[in-house]
Amino acid sequence: MKQKKIPTVYLVDSENVNDVWIRLVTNMAPEDEVLVFYTEKSPHMSYEKVIELTQLADRPIRWIKCVEGSNALDFQLVTELGARVATEPGHAFVIVSNDNGFDAAVKYWIQRDKDVRRMKSAECRQLVHKRPEELEAERISGQDMSEKRAAQPEDSASEQIYEYQADIEQLSRSIQMSKLTLFHDAFVCMYDQEIGDEIYYYMKEHQEELKGLSENYLPKRKARLKNYFYMALSHAGGDTSGTDEVMEIYNHIDEPKKNLQKLNVEAVKKFGQEQGSSYYKVLKKHVKIMSKL
Repeated sequence: MKQKKIPTVYLVDSENVNDVWIRLVTNMAPEDEVLVFYTEKSPHMSYEKVIELTQLADRPIRWIKCVEGSNALDFQLVTELGARVATEPGHAFVIVSNDNGFDAAVKYWIQRDKDVRRMKSAECRQLVHKRPEELEAERISGQDMSEKRAAQPEDSASEQIYEYQADIEQLSRSIQMSKLTLFHDAFVCMYDQEIGDEIYYYMKEHQEELKGLSENYLPKRKARLKNYFYMALSHAGGDTSGTDEVMEIYNHIDEPKKNLQKLNVEAVKKFGQEQGSSYYKVLKKHVKIMSKL
């Protein structure tokens, strides 16, 4: 007999994860629900995302406008979580945020045998490739792992940062290990301020252990730029198949940082309006970092 799926309520910190949460909506089961917490500081959506949401109008999405203030959205999200756990004890709850400050609330509820966990934006990006049965298996597995973490002492800094090790290694191909500030700025662009700070302080405390990554540094600047842009595209959920052609455009423009409009024009001419604009959007966000590679 097939086991009935537990309804899941997703609580989205829109200030923190941008619009990547839309991947949840395309993969959610009919009994699931998405609560989007937003303020004036929440990033604006592109027309493509608005159209995508319009086409998913039959999905249960609830928009919650939050009172603004220091960490105000976070407090309101956690308040809603507590209320829903009390009224719907048989549901699973997922906080969608890169902010590990929510982990204290997650641990609190896990210790009380409630199905609560946090999902990062990187997990949302991967959902488009997952089948429903895979998502349910991962949800159960994630719950088991959360329970194990809750039973253990506070995580060490190295355990908390482990998930970013691959990113550090890949970025070390484009940035010298001695330039920790540049690593910080790059990760802030790829993730957000908090995660960028977290990775920076980890790298600073573990410089000796990470010193060996200096061997990864690519001697040719074009190769460093290509590696960086591919990484930036991947984190933005973009199509990486055009990386070589985009970088060819970038390398043939004098002082790209001062000629952003020309970058946009050339990208649109090469790939069309939609794809060209998406490449330009990533270039514009990362051009200052790329100029220092």
